[in-house]
Amino acid sequence: MSFSTLLIGHESLLVQCGAMLLEAGHNIRGVVTRNPDVRNWAEGQSLTVYAPGSDLADRLSDTEFDWLLSIANLDLLPQRLLEQARKGAVNFHDGPLPRYAGLNAPVWALLNGETQHGISWHKITGGVDEGDIIAQRHVDISANDTALTLNTKCYGAAMDSFPDVIAALEAGIPNPHP
Repeated sequence: MSFSTLLIGHESLLVQCGAMLLEAGHNIRGVVTRNPDVRNWAEGQSLTVYAPGSDLADRLSDTEFDWLLSIANLDLLPQRLLEQARKGAVNFHDGPLPRYAGLNAPVWALLNGETQHGISWHKITGGVDEGDIIAQRHVDISANDTALTLNTKCYGAAMDSFPDVIAALEAGIPNPHP
């Protein structure tokens, strides 16, 4: 079933996921970004672009959307904005939840000598990185991995798993994992 979204993020992962959403026939009602490359992509798709800011919820008060998707976004989103999403909000996190919540998860995994890491797509509820998991993928960490190469693996896992996220949103997220 088709749905509408508001995308918030500042990296190329948003562009990749946005393209998948459009290809699947979903409606993107706006893109919130401070990244000029993301802005250029959105404008090239004839999408409305918003700058982030403390008044974002006010500026979007007349914009209706089913799902808010926070993709490669480090800004905390105000509750009022989250509540505007009719069906809910979903975040991409570059770590396997709940083990690696918070910032710089790939770096912490490397510092802790992990041999495997992962990514999580989860509902935004309560505190940071606490919502139910919609999709998760694991990646192996090699002895030669750096923060950059591990983050690249995480972005690849995010793109590989995003079709599962789309399917879950189409179905209303029937089977989230606590």
